[in-house]
Amino acid sequence: MLAAYGLVGRSARSLATLWRTGDRTAGRAAINDLKQAATILLQASVVDTWTLVDSLAHAVEDIVATSPWLLLRRASSWSRTWERYIKALIVSDRPLTQVWPSQRTALDAGLLDARAHNLTVTMPTSAGKTHIAEWAILHALAHTGETDDSPLGLILRFLDPPLAVYVVPTRALAAQVERHLAASLELVGLRVSSLFGGAEHVRYENQLLDHTDVLVVTTEKLDLLLRNTPELAGRLRLVLVDEGHSIDRSARGLRLEMVLTRIRRTTPQVRIVLLSAVLPNGEDIARWLEPTADGTNHAKIDWSPSQLRTGVFSWQGQEKDGQTGSIHYGTAQDRDFFVPKVLTRRLTRTRLFPRDLKDVAAALALHFERLGPVLISTTQPAYAQAAARALQTALDKTDTPGLGGRNQRDQRRALSERIAEHLGEEHELTAMVTQGIAYHHGTIPQPVRHLLERSYRDGALRVLCATSTLSQGMNLPVKTVLVHSTWRNQEQIGVREFWNAAGRAGRAFQETEGHVVLIAKDTQDARNLRRRYLDKDNIEPVLSTIGALYHRLAITRLGARPIPGQNLTDIDLPDPEQEDLTDWAQELELQLLTMLAEEVVDTPDQHLLEDAAHDLLAHTLGGHQIGAQEWSLKPLARFTARRVAALARQLPDPAARAAILRTGLSLQGGLDAITAAEQVANTLTEHPGLLDPATWPALRDTVLTAATTIQELRRSATDKNRPIGAVVPLAGDWIAGWTLQEIHHHYQLLLAAKDITATSDYIDKVITHDLAWAVSSILQILETRHGINLEGPLATLPAMLKYGVDTAPACYAASLGIHQRSAATGLAARCPIPEPSFSDFSGWLADLTTDEITAITTPSIAALLIRSTERRSPRSVQKTILSGRGTFTTPLRGVRHTNNLWLLARLPAGTRLDLVRDPNNPADPNAIRVEHNGLPLGWIAKSTARPLALALDDRPAPLVTATLHTDPQPLADTGQLTDHDQVELAITISPAPEDRRRRTSR
Repeated sequence: MLAAYGLVGRSARSLATLWRTGDRTAGRAAINDLKQAATILLQASVVDTWTLVDSLAHAVEDIVATSPWLLLRRASSWSRTWERYIKALIVSDRPLTQVWPSQRTALDAGLLDARAHNLTVTMPTSAGKTHIAEWAILHALAHTGETDDSPLGLILRFLDPPLAVYVVPTRALAAQVERHLAASLELVGLRVSSLFGGAEHVRYENQLLDHTDVLVVTTEKLDLLLRNTPELAGRLRLVLVDEGHSIDRSARGLRLEMVLTRIRRTTPQVRIVLLSAVLPNGEDIARWLEPTADGTNHAKIDWSPSQLRTGVFSWQGQEKDGQTGSIHYGTAQDRDFFVPKVLTRRLTRTRLFPRDLKDVAAALALHFERLGPVLISTTQPAYAQAAARALQTALDKTDTPGLGGRNQRDQRRALSERIAEHLGEEHELTAMVTQGIAYHHGTIPQPVRHLLERSYRDGALRVLCATSTLSQGMNLPVKTVLVHSTWRNQEQIGVREFWNAAGRAGRAFQETEGHVVLIAKDTQDARNLRRRYLDKDNIEPVLSTIGALYHRLAITRLGARPIPGQNLTDIDLPDPEQEDLTDWAQELELQLLTMLAEEVVDTPDQHLLEDAAHDLLAHTLGGHQIGAQEWSLKPLARFTARRVAALARQLPDPAARAAILRTGLSLQGGLDAITAAEQVANTLTEHPGLLDPATWPALRDTVLTAATTIQELRRSATDKNRPIGAVVPLAGDWIAGWTLQEIHHHYQLLLAAKDITATSDYIDKVITHDLAWAVSSILQILETRHGINLEGPLATLPAMLKYGVDTAPACYAASLGIHQRSAATGLAARCPIPEPSFSDFSGWLADLTTDEITAITTPSIAALLIRSTERRSPRSVQKTILSGRGTFTTPLRGVRHTNNLWLLARLPAGTRLDLVRDPNNPADPNAIRVEHNGLPLGWIAKSTARPLALALDDRPAPLVTATLHTDPQPLADTGQLTDHDQVELAITISPAPEDRRRRTSR
């Protein structure tokens, strides 16, 4: 018996060795020890323990067979980066000990193959998508700094460093994805950044790309980057599209389709990976992305780590006798089971209660909340608010102070106070959250939405009533999704939208089972809902916007739907009349104008233009899907060629045309921007004194006023009969730092904003998005067409509008991730450099020690700043550390704070120093202290400390030695010892000695 127990213990140690080091011999030893222990127990007739150990042996066999050390080693890019990645995730909060079946399917589809086909992956939500994305990124970038040590190879990687781009549909999702990717990929030295915002062009933010390996952006931002920074395409190695079904019919889908088409045509070496949970025709999309793969580049995954139960709630019985509500789970063809008497209702005075959908949803939320967090999914903001108010009323009727336990009261009170800072103490959300409930939709200020999401993840909020703002990939710990309604503006939502919302339920690592319940009005409605929504085969296929445009225009011309194989070669497609088709056609022609060469666009040979348009359209998803219907693409080529030629005639000046295309505006918006730029240029010619810093407010208002003439801004600013005249003064107050409450109090009558969230929505859509876009377009045209050199605050005006701050340094701080306006302004005020550039400001932050950063701001912002400065680590240093062999120099920082200058001054160059890791440093877990005989001399620069800390924390750790590279004595004699970066260290890294490797493996 003791021998068996000893073998089990040894097996556990062997399994730990496998996880920690990837030693496959240890994995086999773990299995053999368990099998031997089971044999001993069986011979001793200890049946109960034998059953346990035998089962454990089979489980360990599966663990070893699916170990990431085994299955990820198949990657053709396998390197030290992969090893470091697995070691880091083994000890993370959610250890990566096995490759899930869903992930193995993606591997089998070629995720890590040397050929690196373009790939589509269709998989349920929470089935391991994040790791699949990380592996695709590592596969594309793992060679960074590790291969091709020739001088030419080093120069090319320095000048043209590889870049992976992660594309998301919304700005909110971009922030979440950046956090998740940074948590794992930055552990292996890959630098993750995101460019927030919409289509505005903030020139200095492009400098962030110089220190970025993985970029998280929206489709609009990527499109603008490729238009204005064409050299970026040369860096691309991977474009990973999350929520890939967003390529479906819409203006945003058309833009994504054309961006991917542009990348496929101009940089075919770039790999495209498209991920989605609701992509029924994934193989068709895969054939478009990689025609030669013949559909083998599609991974269709049904496996999920949690069970998803879908059903419909409906009432039974006569109204006069009272009714009971039951939930029938399963599809229309296959009913799994039902739960009776979930709710009851009786006549109260003249009507049943609960009767309205909001009241039924509230009652069901109280029922399911006992099992875990609940999400009430609605189709409109008003529905979300009504459901939350009904829930609040239901709690008040039962004298229930709040949902959940008493231990959450302090957390909810703090949340209420934070929300009051943004919305005011009288806003209903401040009271709701103290009861553990809230509503969430797009018009709520983004900082408040972030607070609600974080509190829901932490468990302080138990029920969240939300629109689709939470169904676009947001990772939340939902147990039950209650679908309040399936109607929006008299149209029923698509099956895809339902299943996208349903995917929030039953998140991995948090729930083993999730529930999704549709709420029916009556028995007939229940049958309709079950038939339409509960069968996944009903999910609509993703169709190209270009294909939809062709199809609908063909119907208009023919007067009937064309059938597959019908000869459409000779039909002429009419100009569209419907608003959505007109918008699609205009966006398509601008995209084509951007991609077609000028000599083709300006040719008088219409056939040449048609051929060029035909060739380009054939590369689109629309061209692929039109071809699958065996329809000719020539009608669409003639249609687009005709419209592009007309567009070129409206813009005969190639320089003006190029200027408009760089802005991303519509044709009319671009013409408006050219006129506005001319007005500003004329004003500056007549009044050159406007460029003087003292007259900045007048110059700012001149540019803002000119921007109000641009179509895109006028359209959003005058929505709901709001006056265009509100834009300039409100923007000035927003930049000046007025709080949301102050702006709402001052402008609520002018904007007809009954609720502060309406004012917030106006600022978000009109000021920070459209006005910033319009202003950046004017500034681009001023620079390229009028030769006006943008300097000072004028150059950063778009960023001021985006972030709501009034100085360039405050904009820089916001771009680095400090989105709290007062914090960004406060940090900017501490910068000692007069009129700093973005590089100056970033350099100043990088030069501060951890203690100095912590002293000037809050711990959370300090951690964010430290992470942003760590991204600036030199690529040559990263290469040396990742290779595990070589020498580099780095400055010694924080010398004056150690009070040991006397010791440093006495040490000659070449003195051996000690590097001491400080992983518990609250502000910087990568901190490395430099000591001599136990006395601190300073710290390793943060930009070097991050990759070096990863090496020091590795097991077995490499041999790292530090020596003084600079002789401090002359510096001490001249009083320069404490000057910035005067003292340098030489760091030498080499592989761990063999005896240390053996000790570690044991």
